[in-house]
Amino acid sequence: MSLLYGRKRKKGAELFDPNPGVLDQLPERPYRVLHAALPFYTDMECKKRIEEASLVVLRSEDPRQPHQVQECLPTRKAYRAGQLVGWDLDNKRIWQNCWYRDPATGAIEMAWTQAVEFIGKIITAPSRTSAS
Repeated sequence: MSLLYGRKRKKGAELFDPNPGVLDQLPERPYRVLHAALPFYTDMECKKRIEEASLVVLRSEDPRQPHQVQECLPTRKAYRAGQLVGWDLDNKRIWQNCWYRDPATGAIEMAWTQAVEFIGKIITAPSRTSAS
């Protein structure tokens, strides 16, 4: 057995790569990472932390949308605030009924009732949108 994040890995289990990869073309609807690597929890008091993943907050950067939609999603990939990413999901992992602390207000918020893992690639192509 080998170690995966300090834990023994089951024989035949695949190693996880936290690198999201890159896109060299701007997708139709890019998303901006507003917050990354936020902890999230299985309880409303935010005491039972999910250790194997973090929360990422994304904002749609589609210039055709009249308002910019924000999404909170679980991920095991490594993102940084300010990055542009494509929209890709992995439905093999599902997290239900999770909460987080809003980084702007400190208030506890429900993140989702059910969410699949966000695995969007980082966009390296020239941007149509300006950084926030």
